[in-house]
Amino acid sequence: MTRYGVSPDLLRASLLGGAIGDSLGAEIEFWSLAQIRAQFPDGLTDLPTHDGITGSITDDTQMTLFTAEGILEAYQRGIERGIWHPPSSVHHALLRWLETQGHPSPLTFSHKGLITDPRLHARRAPGLTCLAALQQATRIGAPARNDSKGCGTIMRVAPVALMLPRDMVREAAMECSALTHGHPTGQRAAAAWAELLRAVAEGAKLEATAAAVADDYATLLDDETSVAIKRALDAPRDGRAETVETLGGGWVAEEALSIALHACLAGEGFEPALRIAVTHGGDSDSTGAIAGNMLGLMYPDEVLTHRWTMLVECRDLIEGIVAGFAAVRGEPS
Repeated sequence: MTRYGVSPDLLRASLLGGAIGDSLGAEIEFWSLAQIRAQFPDGLTDLPTHDGITGSITDDTQMTLFTAEGILEAYQRGIERGIWHPPSSVHHALLRWLETQGHPSPLTFSHKGLITDPRLHARRAPGLTCLAALQQATRIGAPARNDSKGCGTIMRVAPVALMLPRDMVREAAMECSALTHGHPTGQRAAAAWAELLRAVAEGAKLEATAAAVADDYATLLDDETSVAIKRALDAPRDGRAETVETLGGGWVAEEALSIALHACLAGEGFEPALRIAVTHGGDSDSTGAIAGNMLGLMYPDEVLTHRWTMLVECRDLIEGIVAGFAAVRGEPS
């Protein structure tokens, strides 16, 4: 069964951790550090109310859920028709997400699954690059025609990392990222994070694995991703927002990777690390979501029993994805 990915329990913890991180950073995305500290002088101690909902998710978790749904469909197509190309199935799913955001898909698909849930039709600052790339799609599986390396590549990569066979993770992460972002660094940063997620899920230590991945990606002539990882490893682990901001704002993929990696290494436990990941004047919901996916693997029991877990929006949809993945593996959810 390992050929299908990690255990359903780890997938659940990672997806929930990402949704919680997304929610924790949702209200303060686009805020300066000074604004955050003025509004939350004691730090973020509870999930904020955003868009009128406590625990609300954003486009980061929406797209993660649709990516996971696409992978489940890839398995189903493989079983029923012998057709196996997960990035194409993910593309179909992301086009359904596009329609939830009020934009007609340029390509046809069946209206089923997550697209039927009205909660996912909420517009929570969807990424303009993702919207534009999907609107311009000319065929299923074709890469985007842009030069963007925005963090939209990496904030939705956890299902690729955890649901596919290990030997597919790097290539599939890059192909799925390329559906919306054309810059090689955006694709490779997503792939590097996916490989880190998978390694930690399989029992590896994050710091040592990150150092090895940085060296590996340096050989791919991807200095931006390699340097971003090394900057996170070298940064003081003092938990200060000023330290986080030296790593960038998280708007582009390699900076988001760097901030998430630093937070996971600097924080002592799920909640402290997640606070570090979102408390900066940048793309807080995305860095929270990305770090949360990793923290769910590092602290699964803590995530599953955390007081925020019951509050996060669309938890039932995550459980549905996990149940579907367990069925693929032939296991009880």
